[in-house]
Amino acid sequence: MNEVRVYKKMIRKLGYKNDQQGIINRYLREKGQWDTHLLRCREYILDSIECHKPDIVTFLGSGWLLDIPLEEVQDKCNRINLVDLMHPSQVKHITGSVRKVKLYEEDLTGGALSAIWDGYTRDIDISNIEIPLYEPLFDAGLVFSINVLTQLDSLPADFLARKTKMTTKEISKLRQAIQRAHIRYLKNIDSILITDYIEHLRTENKIIESNDLVFIHLPHGQRIEEWTWEFDNSGNYYRGKRVEFGVKAVDMVKD
Repeated sequence: MNEVRVYKKMIRKLGYKNDQQGIINRYLREKGQWDTHLLRCREYILDSIECHKPDIVTFLGSGWLLDIPLEEVQDKCNRINLVDLMHPSQVKHITGSVRKVKLYEEDLTGGALSAIWDGYTRDIDISNIEIPLYEPLFDAGLVFSINVLTQLDSLPADFLARKTKMTTKEISKLRQAIQRAHIRYLKNIDSILITDYIEHLRTENKIIESNDLVFIHLPHGQRIEEWTWEFDNSGNYYRGKRVEFGVKAVDMVKD
């Protein structure tokens, strides 16, 4: 089996294809409940570009472009790199004729996904695998990590919990390592981080449960904003409960 087929099988088995489709389905189902969050993301991105005036920008976790003001960014930058594990065909179609936009399909964990998949398929202990830093092979300019930090570890963790005998502690350690590597990469460059960091489950009147989504200390920066993302009001994500995320945006561009 060639490398491309193995890669596609890994993406499918780890759940990324279904998760990507699930995101757009939930967005459509919520009928505008995401709009405040998406607007805050777009405003923070444009404010950051206005402040730092980069020639090149890179968006990690570009996905369906819901949170990226692509048209406005085109007017302000000369090159836009969109990076994700895989790009929806609709995004490929939309950006195919845009001269300034370049698509890259890359593993933002720096190769951890392949190590996890190889360990699983070959029955090798992966509880202590090294998590490499993601290193793009192109000029990234100002890098935006957009609502992707908690996605990097969640699907591998779910897969390992279902398919292996790894303990909860071992999986948590791996999740922490994946998130830490991503933040370490961002801290080494000029970057902007936007991420959900806590999940609240609520009824109409009160929060009934809260769960951390980030297992490391988020970095400090020169401009920090926070808001609430009404993620699921339909009761589909957790039956009968509304879900909202706390979101934080951090400007880590060096002076």
